[in-house]
Amino acid sequence: MSENQQDSNKNTTLLFYQKITVLNPQRHGELKMGAATDQSFTSQTNSVPLVGVEFVESCREYPIIFSRAENNTYSPVAVLGMENGENLFLDQAQLWKAHYVPAFVRRYPFVLGENPDNPDQPWVCVDESCPWLGQTKGEPLFIGDQPSAFLKQTLSFLTDYNLQSLRTVAFCKKLADWGLLKEHQAQATTAADGKAYTLTGLWAIDEPALAQLDAEKVQELFKTGELAWIYFHLASLGNFRRLAERKAERIPAVAMH
Repeated sequence: MSENQQDSNKNTTLLFYQKITVLNPQRHGELKMGAATDQSFTSQTNSVPLVGVEFVESCREYPIIFSRAENNTYSPVAVLGMENGENLFLDQAQLWKAHYVPAFVRRYPFVLGENPDNPDQPWVCVDESCPWLGQTKGEPLFIGDQPSAFLKQTLSFLTDYNLQSLRTVAFCKKLADWGLLKEHQAQATTAADGKAYTLTGLWAIDEPALAQLDAEKVQELFKTGELAWIYFHLASLGNFRRLAERKAERIPAVAMH
């Protein structure tokens, strides 16, 4: 990732990041991280990536499904809306309304970038377009030419997130290799106007295939904690009804507008 690299592909790795730049004290020595004023940067996002350890919290609020990339790899996401470009977890003030906010959202505007010169020490990057980055209020990113305590804490969070992402990639590959994923279609109807919504291109655990899995593989999933992830995912599918309820709550306000 070079300086000023743009998210031209709009892929799920970067999603709502606009102007990613490698942090360095020469360019960003005066920058401070202020308090997030809102989460409007997610307003056009109807799903965000999850890592497996988040399933236990996420399954209480979001449908967790798997998306398939063009290279036939799979990744878990939390579904946020019934339509493209819709996040039903933002209120009118563009604040996130849920008990658990996915780590992918919480890490913004920071992200780790691959360092081709030293793969073991990735670059810490920042979205320079983030509105609460400035030079007047908040936590400094650098003290002199050294990372501040805040930036070190941020790096620790990003590093853990990336490690959990790698673990999740391996989990998804296992599910695919063992034939445990099948295409899934979610349907929900809003009570306010009776409109039906259908979400396609989703993938979910094939329960009959899971039931036929041999004991050795089940034991492997159990020991790694991944069997619990599977059941958290399956339990979360009922949240499509809750999404429809969130959608319905907005319909009267839209109609009066």
